[in-house]
Amino acid sequence: MRQFDEKVENIEYNTKLKPYIGILITINDFNYYVPISSVKEKHYKIREGMDFIKITQDDRIIGVLNLNNMIPILDENVQELKYKDIEKYRDFSNYKEKTLYISFLSFELDLINDKMEKIKKNAIRLYNEKINNPTSNLSKRCCNFKLLEEKGQLYNKMSSN
Repeated sequence: MRQFDEKVENIEYNTKLKPYIGILITINDFNYYVPISSVKEKHYKIREGMDFIKITQDDRIIGVLNLNNMIPILDENVQELKYKDIEKYRDFSNYKEKTLYISFLSFELDLINDKMEKIKKNAIRLYNEKINNPTSNLSKRCCNFKLLEEKGQLYNKMSSN
């Protein structure tokens, strides 16, 4: 999808492909993957908006959701991340590091689930903004949702032949 839209996140990750760890939201019969990103210093200065949600505990940012970078994905391309298979996607120096990472993912998921209604509402509003007002500043930060839906359907047709 990145070849059609530069806003699609890069999946190159050291020696392995970075999994798209995130959440799925259904919009207009498409599942949209919303990427979870690690915290960067700049995130403390950015205010939440329709396209950006902070995952927090108390005043600490644990991760961020960039709804403007959400991409459509068809059911047959979705795999549930099973913690027992985590080493397919990430290298760990030892068992303790792996266990801590899995604990962090579970913790992050609990925080996301607490905000799920807001996330869904924002995702749908953002999608509609991009479709109905494609030249707005907000829309310019977004992936081209309709184009990616078309390319995803085309890919699945070609791969099923």
